[in-house]
Amino acid sequence: MFKKAERLTKKQFDNFFKTGKRFQFQHLTIIYSQHPSLHASVVVGKKVSKQAVRRNALRRRIYARLRSEVKAKDSIGVFIVIVKPTYNAIGRVAADEFLTASIAETIKNT
Repeated sequence: MFKKAERLTKKQFDNFFKTGKRFQFQHLTIIYSQHPSLHASVVVGKKVSKQAVRRNALRRRIYARLRSEVKAKDSIGVFIVIVKPTYNAIGRVAADEFLTASIAETIKNT
């Protein structure tokens, strides 16, 4: 998880969700907005998995990968990751690699 100061409030989330630049990938969408500090949010809906335990595990895994990639590249801004239902079908290792590549491509294109 990110620190409380690095998480988005509902109002901020709505604002950045509407105005951010979208990067569409096969299994997820990343919305990026420029900001002087780092903020992040991960959305895993019920269509991805009906079980809350599974959704929370996916969310924690994505937060951890996002944190490591963003910190390694010293990137700042607002990152909103929206997971698509197809993400659940791929394996854990493949999902990790896909997520890493998606975040790297998003950072490179901003």
